[in-house]
Amino acid sequence: MIKGCILIDLDIHGELARITLKPEEKFNILSPVNIKKLTSTFKSIQNTQAKCILVFGKGGSFAVGANIKQMYEYDGYMAKGFSILGNKLFKLMNELPQIIIAEIDGFCMGGGVDFAASCDFRFATKRSKFAHPGAQLGIITGFGGTQRLPRLMKQNAISDLFLSGELFDADFMYKARFLNGIFDSYDELSKQTESIANKIISKNKLFLKELKHLKYRIC
Repeated sequence: MIKGCILIDLDIHGELARITLKPEEKFNILSPVNIKKLTSTFKSIQNTQAKCILVFGKGGSFAVGANIKQMYEYDGYMAKGFSILGNKLFKLMNELPQIIIAEIDGFCMGGGVDFAASCDFRFATKRSKFAHPGAQLGIITGFGGTQRLPRLMKQNAISDLFLSGELFDADFMYKARFLNGIFDSYDELSKQTESIANKIISKNKLFLKELKHLKYRIC
């Protein structure tokens, strides 16, 4: 097994799909291999009867960006290819007819924030932590976060997130309008996302598809 690999479980029950990310080690790292696996997983749901997708990261992290040590080995060509890979995944997520809900319970950092931003709803536990640490490394996210996040968050919060590179708690991200809700525990969060998912799947699939496509065309 490639070091840092994410194990991805896909479970589809009728009109509800669940994607669960399980880290081989500590974090769900968005490496090129893992991004390709996620892309393949989302594509496999595209033409099913599912209307809603729940995405959950186990092991104390929703998702984090690239392995920094690995990135230091990239030349310009490799770095551009990696950026394109991530942007293709997030574009696919926006184009899917299914509504995607992120369940965040733990660290959500760098490319992981961009990954969550590509979901239609984002809910987190109070213990969750968020950061875009590129400022501390002198780099800007290559996954489109500088374009996606301003569409979701308050301007002052965007500046804090990108310029400081520091960790922010779930309360900050909720007040900044990145999160749709925060909860004391994952059990509470899961009950809420289940409730929202049930409301979504009660809707007409064509309505959901067209509404979502209109949303991202406007953005």
